[in-house]
Amino acid sequence: MSARGGVPGIEDRMAIDDLYSEYLWALDTHDIDRYVGTFWPDARFVETQLDGTVETWTGAPSIRAFSEGHFGGYRGHQHRESNRLYTAGEAGRSWDVRSYWFTSHREAGSGEVSFSSTGHSRDVVECRDGQWRFVQRWVERWPGDVAHPLAEAQAGANAEATAGAGA
Repeated sequence: MSARGGVPGIEDRMAIDDLYSEYLWALDTHDIDRYVGTFWPDARFVETQLDGTVETWTGAPSIRAFSEGHFGGYRGHQHRESNRLYTAGEAGRSWDVRSYWFTSHREAGSGEVSFSSTGHSRDVVECRDGQWRFVQRWVERWPGDVAHPLAEAQAGANAEATAGAGA
């Protein structure tokens, strides 16, 4: 069996695509209500800092408090996310999603555009009552030595198969 466990059907995949679009537009237009609305109330937002420390905010109120303090600093930024890879989660109603992201910034005075950051994310999206939202959004700057997500998933599947064979 593939480590991926399949991919979302077209309707789910498009709904997940809409979730990412809503998230990014809300982030870049500083719409905190729409931004927090892309997370389930029990979700986690995780960020790996440049020094390697990992910070976690759990629950929509905590995610809101953290995000409100950062929204003003993103004026002129646009966030892009692409190259999604899906690995099946629980009972086909959640997916682990790995992707690349980068940000660009336009200086208001000069109009000059620059790339300000690159990274990858390790997200979990889940459908509840027909609606997709983030259960986890984990962002990390691109460190340059990342293993392929499907290789990681295959290693996990192989370990489970080996453990099951020994039982």
